Amino acid sequence: MGQSPQEALVIGIGAVSLAASILAGLCQLLRVGRVWRALLVPGIFLAAYFMAYGKIPPFPPVGAVNKIFYIALFGTVLGLIVDIAAKSRLVSLLLALQPVAAAVYIGEARLGAAPIEVLGAAAAGFAAMWLLRRRMEVPPGEEGMRRALVLAIAALGFAPIALLGASSASLQLCLIFAFAVLATLLWNLRNDDYAFGTSSLLGGAGGMIAVVYAVTLITRKTDLLALAVWSFIFLVPALSDRLPWVSTRKGKVVRLVAFALFCAVPVVCATVIAILSYGSSFPI
Repeated sequence: MGQSPQEALVIGIGAVSLAASILAGLCQLLRVGRVWRALLVPGIFLAAYFMAYGKIPPFPPVGAVNKIFYIALFGTVLGLIVDIAAKSRLVSLLLALQPVAAAVYIGEARLGAAPIEVLGAAAAGFAAMWLLRRRMEVPPGEEGMRRALVLAIAALGFAPIALLGASSASLQLCLIFAFAVLATLLWNLRNDDYAFGTSSLLGGAGGMIAVVYAVTLITRKTDLLALAVWSFIFLVPALSDRLPWVSTRKGKVVRLVAFALFCAVPVVCATVIAILSYGSSFPI
């Protein structure tokens, strides 16, 4: 995996991103159905987990880190089943329940001592999932790409927060996941056919939310101000519909670039806060 953590990270990013890009291209060439293409995002998350931690955790999982993998895996399977069955009401129910159940599952060790923290995390996760799922006033394929952009840029932004929270493996997971998701977008710049379905939300976004839970609830070293600023990224899809410099741009690529820059604002601010909070010894 490399002679140093930095080399291992670069190898992980390169390997997963290349594999994800190739799979995305094959799905386009073979005209794979949207339900199956939606598995790409959660598949990337599971691969990123494996590269970051070097293993598939035993089942039943013990410890918050091991639980992350199975929250993402079960979310992916449930999302696939629901997408195949086309049960929209069940989709809404699962998207509402998963962030809450994941917070309780990961934070069960904290329920007795700090139930308010767990409930607060569950509420924040629910809000993030709801905002990510919210319909956007753009073509369906571009909507999927915007969701993927939010998720990827959110992962990039949470990486330094995770490091500040004493979780270097979570930093690796976030960076590998983010770059690999961005690599899949290249194949859809000229069409509106990016699939971001229920399995993407429950497996990909749900897995990422589980990472946030593990860092904030278990390590308890997270900079709360940086985390609060970072969370504003999930408001970007709703706000961007009202901003002319994003919504009225001509050309899909230009609109996506403007949207990505808007997403980057809270992420950059949160990163600066994290670095300033850590001081001169921040490991960069």
